[in-house]
Amino acid sequence: MRTLLIYLAVFGITGCVSINTVSYPLGSDNIETPIHLILVADLHSTIHGRNQDVLIKKILDAKPDVILLAGDIIDDRAPIRGTQMLLEGIKDSAPIYYVTGNHEYMHKNFPGIMEVLKSYGVRILSDEYERIEIRGNPVIIAGVEDPYRGRYREYDPDEAMGQAFTELELLPGYKILIAHRPERIKQYKEYAFDLVVSGHAHGGQVRIPLLLNGLYAPNQGFFPKYAGGLYTHDRLSHIVSRGLSINFWLPRIFNPPELVYIAVTPNEQ
Repeated sequence: MRTLLIYLAVFGITGCVSINTVSYPLGSDNIETPIHLILVADLHSTIHGRNQDVLIKKILDAKPDVILLAGDIIDDRAPIRGTQMLLEGIKDSAPIYYVTGNHEYMHKNFPGIMEVLKSYGVRILSDEYERIEIRGNPVIIAGVEDPYRGRYREYDPDEAMGQAFTELELLPGYKILIAHRPERIKQYKEYAFDLVVSGHAHGGQVRIPLLLNGLYAPNQGFFPKYAGGLYTHDRLSHIVSRGLSINFWLPRIFNPPELVYIAVTPNEQ
């Protein structure tokens, strides 16, 4: 009983049932007017209680130009209803772009869940890019498949990126890559992206403010380098979301679920 009480006390301290909004201001020479992005990652189909309405309201209130879904939006075990509720609430607010995470590929009906996303107007990026215009700015939004795809059919993620993105260096505009796994940043840096957005790490699950940014993350192990936050690699900005999922059996310690808001403004000349 004492152990249980301690566990519940710690679980309560985390504030894990509230959603934190994290804002990142970025500058770029490749845009002339500001653009506003929302990043959603690692929903895992779970929206708990009033957080469903809170999350939708936060997204709508931000009035984003584009919404980026960085994988694990659907879980292989949780009902898809939570994802559907989110998409129903935001589908008409802005263009929505999505890439797979590992949990979508773990789902027993992968083709079916992709059709659900498409039914809400979600643009699925599968090792490809789309050229759009935002507030007069040419923008390229690219997305990579999760490497877990290779479990089902032959797939080399590095080869796929090379075939899809080598030509981007010749194209004008602000270039964004949506990629579920932050630990593959070395590969992303090989291409002409200005911004990479990721998830997957769940904020390292446990944080100690000012001391430890994350304890453990999938595919990074203990003390992950890319648990969550803004990382700069020369000209490339890399934003890693701490994700939105809540799991009672794997509590988030000082690591609340987060929605990421990104404002990109022109650099001063």
